[in-house]
Amino acid sequence: MQPNGGPQGRMGLPPAGGSVSRRPTRLVLPRSLTLALALAAGAARAATPPLAVPLALEESAGVARHAWPASASVPLPRGRVQSPDKLWLAAPDGHAAPLQARALERWPDGSVRWLLLDFLADVPPGKVATYTLRDGAAPAPVSGARVRLEAGRDGARVLDTGALRVTVPARSEALLADLAAGPVRLAGAVPLPALAVDRARGGAPSHEGVTVETEGPVRTELLVTGRYPAGIAYEVRIAAFAGERFLRLQHTITDLADPHYAPLRSLLLTVPGHFTEAAVGIDGGRRTLGELARGHELRHTDATPALLDGVSAGRHADGWAEARGGGAAVTLVAPFFWQEYPKALRVGSDRLAIDLFAGKEAPVQFGTGAAKTHELWLALGRADDGASPAELAAALGAPLVAIPPAAWIVASRALPNALDPDAPGARDFLARLASAYSGYQKHVETERWDDGPPVPCAERTEEHPRVGLYGALNWGDWQFPGYRDHVRGCDGWGNLEYDLPQVLALAYAATGSRLFRDGFVPAARHYRDVDIIHHAPGHPDWVGLNHPHKALHFAWEAAEKVDLGHTWTEGLVSYHRLTGDVRALAAARGIADALAGRVKRARIPRHFGWPMLALVAVYDATGERRYLEAARAYAGAGTDLFRPTPAADDWKMGILADGVAAVYGADGDARLRRWLMAYADALLASPGRFTDPRFGLPLGQLYALTGDERYKQAALATVRGMNISDQGKQLAANGRTGFRILAGLKASGGPSGARAPSALRSSDAPRPRRPARALPRSASPG
Repeated sequence: MQPNGGPQGRMGLPPAGGSVSRRPTRLVLPRSLTLALALAAGAARAATPPLAVPLALEESAGVARHAWPASASVPLPRGRVQSPDKLWLAAPDGHAAPLQARALERWPDGSVRWLLLDFLADVPPGKVATYTLRDGAAPAPVSGARVRLEAGRDGARVLDTGALRVTVPARSEALLADLAAGPVRLAGAVPLPALAVDRARGGAPSHEGVTVETEGPVRTELLVTGRYPAGIAYEVRIAAFAGERFLRLQHTITDLADPHYAPLRSLLLTVPGHFTEAAVGIDGGRRTLGELARGHELRHTDATPALLDGVSAGRHADGWAEARGGGAAVTLVAPFFWQEYPKALRVGSDRLAIDLFAGKEAPVQFGTGAAKTHELWLALGRADDGASPAELAAALGAPLVAIPPAAWIVASRALPNALDPDAPGARDFLARLASAYSGYQKHVETERWDDGPPVPCAERTEEHPRVGLYGALNWGDWQFPGYRDHVRGCDGWGNLEYDLPQVLALAYAATGSRLFRDGFVPAARHYRDVDIIHHAPGHPDWVGLNHPHKALHFAWEAAEKVDLGHTWTEGLVSYHRLTGDVRALAAARGIADALAGRVKRARIPRHFGWPMLALVAVYDATGERRYLEAARAYAGAGTDLFRPTPAADDWKMGILADGVAAVYGADGDARLRRWLMAYADALLASPGRFTDPRFGLPLGQLYALTGDERYKQAALATVRGMNISDQGKQLAANGRTGFRILAGLKASGGPSGARAPSALRSSDAPRPRRPARALPRSASPG
């Protein structure tokens, strides 16, 4: 495992007591030495082959994409790329595509470790197009639309995509102003979303300001911040894309008030207009709305049915509504519309609106310290341009996202525990994981649970049965069916125990399958927002940690509030690496910061193991030594308290050993190596005694460290014998165990296995893969 970080120092410092000359001294070298140095430099250049990383884009919505926003995150070997400015992206025809590249992480030598790409792509409906990341000079300059950012009055920012122009005020009750698409203008400003909380003071939200979070020719994103009177903070990220007539809005609220719950009745975004006709989408079909003066509402109060003006109109709303009038067409699109109920789209002659928390009859119980992010898109165009809102919604709900081949990701060594399908044991494991995850998705759709009040169970006076693991605060998480516990509550949510987001991230990296990516995104977002403690009245030391599994996810009535044995950051770090999401890395940092001073509260093996894994993951992503020092403290205390044998406790010893292996991989402490070797030898000396797969978590890394064939065979046998269940907890636990064990089996010889190549030859680069929806059950074992 290689930590990230900035360059370790500057070269060329003046001698002690000397001064820096403003005019550099010219050093004259002998001609023979000059020639030798030139030849050496030429040989070094020749030894570094051109970069060629294939990036396959799958169009899965059945909608033609032309110059459409696409993205990819590319890991790079240490020392290979120094500056994103030296790279270009080749389209399938060899021409340079419009590209915006940003370094997400750097290696300790300053070279780029993770590179985030935003680009414009052409992909036929239902097809795959492969773009290639290259270094050197592009064959010709790139032309076309670009996003321009201008300064407006009083600190406002003006976004111009070439097709859309909008002002984002710095101090105003308006979120968007002067929105225009060519000659078509919006009837008025779009106000900040209005929040209604039961028994809380109303009023207009404050507007603290607007800042630039990302700026570039393909995508520019602004951040608007402020607070509602009820003590709930908001962030709105507004992204504009080159050549497009739409904006992406990501609206996040965070409950910073002290009461345990804020009952949310409404969070309403309203777009003004003068509309004469409108339509909505239900079950893939278009429903034209009648007279607009009386208004219409398309609503979900549960996953099914879709209610149009209070009457069942189908199973699911498609999450879009379009209104036309005065030559303009305005469209609102909300991905995960019915999955994140209660939501509502409303249309009238003077407005098009979306209620992100349509809880008028049954308010959403928003816990203190929780957050929630809603994504929606706002498009403006001409009423006669022939654009289909259904196609737009389908395309926005299926973004063009590419990932490099698994062999490239593994060879870069930039993603810990990444797995090549051709590695020993990997193909069989990945096939079984895909099968289990397909079964898990069926549980998500059909599982029955109770949405009744939180703990204690015995005092429940009513029940609210639900089918399917959906809801504004639930989507992305899994449940314990029939769970009853006097501490954590009834029908408790898993809060993604065992880091399901990390399992799905590694599965996506290994396969490129949308099956895994489509589950990874809502899971990571849920964990980042809902499960993290962003505010804790009377307990500032809890802020940053995540809740263990509980009713209502946060259930402040529960006796247990935090648990060192239930802390995960790897999935958050992977989400940041694969998407560039800044909130995910901030959440991972928050967990690590809270863990750093709590080692004295650790009691059982996993109280040491999980914090070590969480801290090392954040150290690996940031290069900040304080996280490694905190992990070392847990490692020292845990190995002092527990003997290096699985018999020292139960299966939790495997979690402790896994944490020790992670710390050893980061710093190579010889004492930790001896503890690990003794643990593994004791495990192998008693075959059949320690059957839980979690006991074997460090075996893969020990094989990478020693090359000892015993560890490899034991590792393969452990994964082969695992039951990867389609239930949430077992899926996450055994899925993570499989990746952790198998990832180390392809290399040996050092604390982190074989050294990564400084470059991969273009001729050796893996062929682009078509992202699969699932691996075949018949995949042969490795």
